[in-house]
Parts: sequence; C-alpha cells; structure tokens
Amino acid sequence: MTMEILYSFLVVGHFIGLAAIVGPFLVQMRRNSDFAIGAVLGGAITQLVTGIALTGIAASQIEDYTKIFVKLGLALLVFVAALLGWLRARKSGNTRGVKPFFHAAGGLALVNTVVAVFA
Repeated sequence: MTMEILYSFLVVGHFIGLAAIVGPFLVQMRRNSDFAIGAVLGGAITQLVTGIALTGIAASQIEDYTKIFVKLGLALLVFVAALLGWLRARKSGNTRGVKPFFHAAGGLALVNTVVAVFA
C-alpha cells in the first residue's frame, strides 16, 4: 500500500516535470528570445529523478530494459540541452542564444513521450 502511494506521487511528479518542459516549448516555440529555459531545466531534472525512482520501484516487474534505456538516454539529452541553454542564458544575460537548446530539449521531450506511449 505504501509503495503504491509513493509510486503514484512519483508518477504525478513525472507528469509535472513533463509539463514543465513541453508546456513552455509549445507556447514559446515561435519566439526568438525570452524563453523559459529555467522551467525546462527544472522539468528535465524532475523527469530524471522521478523516472529513475519509478524504474527502481518497478524493477521487479520489468522484463526488457530496452525502453527504459532509450527513455533514459533521451531524458539525459533533454537535461543536457536544457542545462547548456540555461548556462548560455546565464552567461549572456539574455535568452536570445538559447533557441537551439530550447528547441532540442522540447523536441526530444516530445519524442520521449511518444516512446513512453507507443514502445
């Protein structure tokens, strides 16, 4: 019972992390500056932590880890893109040069969602 509650809270956190990445991406994808890269970075960190925790809890029920490794690889790429974008924004003082990192993080998060649903 306790593990089920923990698992449910982690799933909610995982969805919130996804929303923090995909929401700003879909709303701001046509912009050239003022990206919410901090939210994307926070979402990427949340996705990584909750995804690893969810895998740990469900490890005894997982037969094939291929999907998990693909999703982890994509999540790491999302995190790296968001981190590089955040560092660039912090260094330059604006988010104008963040666009490629913002788009990479958002696009890869969408790909990761497709893998989660269809694989």
